[in-house]
Amino acid sequence: MGKCGGRLPKLRRLIKRALLCFAVLTVSIPSVQASAAPEWKCPQWHTMLRSHGLPVEVFDRIMWRESRCIPTAVGWNYRQGKDHTDCVLSPAPTYKNCKAVSSYDIGLLQINSSWRSLTARVCKRPARQVLRSLTDPSCNLKVASAIWDDGKGLRNWRATSGK
Repeated sequence: MGKCGGRLPKLRRLIKRALLCFAVLTVSIPSVQASAAPEWKCPQWHTMLRSHGLPVEVFDRIMWRESRCIPTAVGWNYRQGKDHTDCVLSPAPTYKNCKAVSSYDIGLLQINSSWRSLTARVCKRPARQVLRSLTDPSCNLKVASAIWDDGKGLRNWRATSGK
């Protein structure tokens, strides 16, 4: 066996011990259960979500991902090949008129500006005031509830695709 004759059995025992320790550790580490309480990101809006018939468990996550729970958040969607450098920085009511902007997402649940007529109807405000209306949390959640109830559910937020 040469010089390694005594080392190989020791190495095997060492490897066996390491594997045994690893097995014991992985068995004793508690796993996170699906029934564990969720980590709420936007609890200040839960009462309002419930009052508009939106499932808190789902929309808390969407609200955090979309706006970080900020009711005045605006996300700009640019035309293909365009970006923010094609617009002069200005307040949102004028920035929305930049020719590089194709649409914008507004408020807690980032309702797209294409929902102008629905927003006007649901919130009882003029369609030209969609930006201002959707920064109001109550209006934003009313429109989200109407979109949720339209039969497409979460597809409007791409929640099921992970995007």
